[in-house]
Amino acid sequence: MDRIDHLADSVVRRGCGFALLAVFTVMWGLSYDLLLCLKTGAILMALHGSTLGVFAYRAPRLNHRSTELWALLGKGEDLPPHYPPAQLLEVMRKTYIRYAELSGKLALGMCAGAAIVWLARG
Repeated sequence: MDRIDHLADSVVRRGCGFALLAVFTVMWGLSYDLLLCLKTGAILMALHGSTLGVFAYRAPRLNHRSTELWALLGKGEDLPPHYPPAQLLEVMRKTYIRYAELSGKLALGMCAGAAIVWLARG
């Protein structure tokens, strides 16, 4: 079970890493204006978290054989016998939710930073 959690975490973390790379590239391009940079980052992170929330909502309805987790598990060969496929999808759902919450916290932090910059500009 620990291996399944680890693989699900690495699958979602890899996708989130590419999304964060995109967000920070846009923020770097807007770094000439700190307020605009933080507002845009907050919006993009909220969008990323929302996307992860949609993935979490859809996860229990997916075909478990079409997931990257299934491929990393050797198409089920590494699973214990009679392991329920719904359990794999539940692990993916929980992982998506965990990263969506983290994305929301980052978005909230950027909103707070933007509010501080806005108040400091007066």
